[in-house]
Amino acid sequence: MVHATKSKKSIYIFALLAAAILSTNYMVMSYQIIAPVTDMMIIATLFDLTIVLPLFFYILVVRNRFSLITLLPVTIAGFWYAYFIVPHHDLAVFNYVKYGIYVIEGLFILIELALAIFLLRKIPTLIKNFRHRKEIDFYYPTILRNSFNETFGQKKFSNILVFDFSIFYYGFFVWKKKWVHREYIQDFTIHTNTGYFGVFIMLVHAMLIEVIGVHFLIAQWSTIAAWIFTAFDIYALLWIIADYHAVRLSPIVINDGRLFAQVGVRRSIEVDLDNIKSIQPTSTDKKIRRTEKNSFAITLPNFFEEDPQFEIELNEPTIAYLPFGIERDITKLYVTVDDKQKFYQYLSNAIESSKVVEK
Repeated sequence: MVHATKSKKSIYIFALLAAAILSTNYMVMSYQIIAPVTDMMIIATLFDLTIVLPLFFYILVVRNRFSLITLLPVTIAGFWYAYFIVPHHDLAVFNYVKYGIYVIEGLFILIELALAIFLLRKIPTLIKNFRHRKEIDFYYPTILRNSFNETFGQKKFSNILVFDFSIFYYGFFVWKKKWVHREYIQDFTIHTNTGYFGVFIMLVHAMLIEVIGVHFLIAQWSTIAAWIFTAFDIYALLWIIADYHAVRLSPIVINDGRLFAQVGVRRSIEVDLDNIKSIQPTSTDKKIRRTEKNSFAITLPNFFEEDPQFEIELNEPTIAYLPFGIERDITKLYVTVDDKQKFYQYLSNAIESSKVVEK
């Protein structure tokens, strides 16, 4: 829970910093609000948009996963944004940077082509694995992740693709789809007795107002910048819609000695029942929960913050999948379900049965 919250905060911080860098440089270059534009100011703008902006992106979003695929587009986009806002391109260093960007773009295209060729050759195998995983896995991101891993091996870019594909899948293709219960599993919904639907409606309305309002506000300064911000807002709106559909289509599942949980498109986890040390009503104070570094919340946002119903301690860390391919080691779960009595009884019995089998 704490890690997911920190990840979101880091993304929001980057969005604010990016907006500040883009808008400040635009006003300085286009409106000359400080002084007439000098060569040194142009160099500073190039530095901001091709070095500082990608650096913030790396620190706050990519972090310890160095990846040219994720960094190159930010650098390229930053340069061309600078190219359109600076009043002249006579500066020699500007041309040097431009040629460097051409090289970077060529490198990016080569990487993309190599990946495309690699993917095309593996598509028949990927389709076969995907169809197989649909029969044994329960959530679309898990199906896709396992299909990628079986086809290409465990690659960093697979988790990033899974996150992006999941947003488009849940955002566009599942509006009328319902969760299909399977007789051999036990599932527990987490959304029907909460105020999450109200939160979802509120967020959608807020985002629609923001998309329209921000677009017209920024369009007074720059049409290009307005459409850039609008694209980000539309993506955020799609993320909210996808998250809601993922929530209603992803109950907690207990099957074959494991607990499976997916919270929207935000995070997911699989836990072996024999790795569960204990399950009990939540006793950890809220302030302590916020400082925990290895906890995972199977809960939904509500209008009023409530304590999770249960806390589950693990014997050994297990991996949780977070947005943008981020992974975390988890040692404790906080859970809120619609039928808490049934969940507690069933999971307790399942844990005991698992321990008996292990002995």
